[in-house]
Amino acid sequence: MLPNVRKLFIPDPGYTFFDIDLSSADLRIVAWESDCKVLKQWLKEGKDPYTEVAKEYYHEASMSKQDPRRQRFKSLCHATHYLGVAKNIAGNPNIGLLVIEVERIQRWYFGMCPEIKAWQERLIKQITETMTVRNAFGYRHKFLCRLTHDTFNKGAAWIPQSTVGIVINHAMVNIDSNLPEVQLLLQVHDSLAGQYPTSMSYLRESIIEQSRIVIPYKDPLVIPVGVKTSEKSWGDCK
Repeated sequence: MLPNVRKLFIPDPGYTFFDIDLSSADLRIVAWESDCKVLKQWLKEGKDPYTEVAKEYYHEASMSKQDPRRQRFKSLCHATHYLGVAKNIAGNPNIGLLVIEVERIQRWYFGMCPEIKAWQERLIKQITETMTVRNAFGYRHKFLCRLTHDTFNKGAAWIPQSTVGIVINHAMVNIDSNLPEVQLLLQVHDSLAGQYPTSMSYLRESIIEQSRIVIPYKDPLVIPVGVKTSEKSWGDCK
């Protein structure tokens, strides 16, 4: 096993290291972009959609988040959201299925979540006609290449990934502007890391509050924020 290099990042004496994480960020964006009723309901209820999907497929209501089949469905659904095709998904070592099995699961999944398939079709049409995609904040990505299936893959992925990046950057600005005692040290796409005086433990809740960013969908979305802390190192944050 490789060493945890995050343990190299240690707080200053008298400080606590913190690590912000946005819960299921990309998945939430896909659910709200497509207005998928099933996924949105599970997320609003605090359930893990990948576990719920695996439960539905295998008809095992007692399945836990630690079940390896849940990880299989996480990888499969994530790739499917971004227009992944069965022959490529089947080659993923985290999935370990035949192409025909992936095709069958994708058909079943779109039957349960038809809004995602409809969103993908709208996205393909939009890229084909305008060579652009937009996210909920109004930012636009322009494609300057020949249209291929890979273009559609990138367009589908850009929307949630860009949205999450904007959310974490807004959180970073809020914390920097409103919590002068907090030192921001790292921005890692969908997370922030830094340190604050250990004696000011109340700052943990303040950091969470400053990181609650409203994404302006018709049904406004605020991605839940988690903060792990450690007085020892980034790698020891729990």
